[in-house]
Amino acid sequence: MPRIKLYWTLQIVGWLAWLANEALIYVNSFGWSIDWFISADLNIAFAIFLTHNFRKVIKKYGWVEMPIRQVVPRILGSVVLMSMMMASINIPLDGYILREREHADFWSIFFFIQFSFSFMKPLMIWTLFYYASHYFERKSEIEVEKVRLESSIRETESKVLRAQMNPHFMFNALNSIRALILEEPEKAQKAVTQLSNILRSSLLADRRKTVSLSEELRTVEDYLALEKIRYEDRLQIRKNVYPETLTCQIPPMLLQTLVENAIKHGVSKPVKGGFVSIETKLVDSKVVIEISNTGVLETTESGGFGLENTAHRLELLFGADAKFKIYQASKDVVTAEITVPIPSQVVENKDNPFAKITHIVRG
Repeated sequence: MPRIKLYWTLQIVGWLAWLANEALIYVNSFGWSIDWFISADLNIAFAIFLTHNFRKVIKKYGWVEMPIRQVVPRILGSVVLMSMMMASINIPLDGYILREREHADFWSIFFFIQFSFSFMKPLMIWTLFYYASHYFERKSEIEVEKVRLESSIRETESKVLRAQMNPHFMFNALNSIRALILEEPEKAQKAVTQLSNILRSSLLADRRKTVSLSEELRTVEDYLALEKIRYEDRLQIRKNVYPETLTCQIPPMLLQTLVENAIKHGVSKPVKGGFVSIETKLVDSKVVIEISNTGVLETTESGGFGLENTAHRLELLFGADAKFKIYQASKDVVTAEITVPIPSQVVENKDNPFAKITHIVRG
């Protein structure tokens, strides 16, 4: 229902309910009278007129937005004033209706105060209902605005994080190709083709919040192929990926950043090199992605911009259901673990031992 229609419906129904209550009391005391019915209708019309204009005053001067210590005196003063105005109209009307009933003098100050107090009750109830409706309406609007603001912040932060991370990746990839151009031109040409694929994926990734795991793995494979040319036998690549997890959505370039970090800290430092392992699995209602590499966890270092923001990116997109941690899995193996919700289209056949793909490259 439109707000103005709802307002008038409640306004009329509310005052008619008050009229019905007064009618029961009057008829029980004095019996039915057409004069009283006319007087009551006039009172109701005047009450609607007063409260409607009181509403205009509230809106014009912004009383709803005022602190409670400022608005309470204004409300009480307005209710007293409207009650006195109602009594000034009601006393002569009732005096005319009851002129033959040997009633006391209706023009005495006692009856004026009594009538004023009798009208204060419905007017105060009207005011409380009006302010309560505005309070809950404003509270609802604030909650909606809060959700919109949080969504906007999350979107902005996510875009900033992606924009900051992609140049970091490109710098390392270009360095890898530069090292191959003079020594092995054919491999450098192949590397350029692989880099073009990565560039294409990177450009598309900046337009999306998430990508499928399968698409992200293709980018990772191109990156690992570049690094494989560079490190040769020093780099071993292992993959153990369940097909059921390939539809899982993750932030763009997330795995690539972790793999890059694994090579930087786990493969490039040891003389004999090391390995990078990518494994995905289904655990309860989550997809778990593990990136493992040779090395020792350096607790005194941040691990670079990518690691600092991985958990934050996941939280922005998936909330509390997504987790990220990095830990020392064994004496010389470090593991980064990502947990994200399973998409609805995932087929549950994780008990099938032949449903996974295992691939080992040892150079």
